[in-house]
Amino acid sequence: MKHYFHILILIFAFFWNVYLFADVNHVIVYTNGLTDIGLIDSLSADSVYFHDFDIKKHRAEPLKRVYFIYNDFQKLFYKSYSLRGRIELLEQRGGILITKNDETFPFEKIRFDMKMEKPHVFLSTSSDSVLSLNFLEINEVKSDLTMIENSIRKGFLSSTGIFLVGTMVEILMDVNNIASQIGDLFPGGKTYQAMNLAVPLTTIGWMIYDLYKDTRTQFFCPVERDQHFPRNMYIFSFKIWTKNMWENMKRSVFKKLGGTPDQIDGVTPNGTKEILSE
Repeated sequence: MKHYFHILILIFAFFWNVYLFADVNHVIVYTNGLTDIGLIDSLSADSVYFHDFDIKKHRAEPLKRVYFIYNDFQKLFYKSYSLRGRIELLEQRGGILITKNDETFPFEKIRFDMKMEKPHVFLSTSSDSVLSLNFLEINEVKSDLTMIENSIRKGFLSSTGIFLVGTMVEILMDVNNIASQIGDLFPGGKTYQAMNLAVPLTTIGWMIYDLYKDTRTQFFCPVERDQHFPRNMYIFSFKIWTKNMWENMKRSVFKKLGGTPDQIDGVTPNGTKEILSE
């Protein structure tokens, strides 16, 4: 008798879950601030497949355009590299947080707890108190002037990187003068003198550009569906780009040899894995 009771409980739990998730909606937030509402079918390595409720058709969108995805139950379904990158820029800095209801919260430090079930943000205020907010209610976060260190880093890396690449090209073109070309990078060398001028100028240029573009402000949850963010939140990842290129090359090769399990039939993929997060 006890076994029958357990079976009835399992059956009830199954149908209760089916009832709860029968009409679930997914909100796809793109890096430009626009959104789509639909039902996610699956995710592949580089695309999301879903039924679009607006046009009542199945669609596919490249994952590089997707910022994050969540559902009606305020649970995250997918987090992009761009979202994680924006969070890393803000954490452990001071600034101002603005919600979708236009509420403003100044803070000294911010920490993101991006669990799939309940994504939250914790703000440390000047009164030594900690405020917890739902991540999906946050419209934008503007960091303080400590963000300028990011501009300095970009200026240094971009300028020195160009000079190092140029030196490598010169070495490959004239391998007989490797010692003199490397010596130019050290004090007294021609390249070193040029770098002393280029690095600060490039850094100042990045600082002016970042202030003009207001890169201190990171946008998260749009207030209106059809309203773009003031700037795109996409962050390029060379690692992800090469990984996707490799997967596409493999797919093309196997396709010519007779097809693959993840060969796309129309719009909906056959055999693609459902991925809840990166």
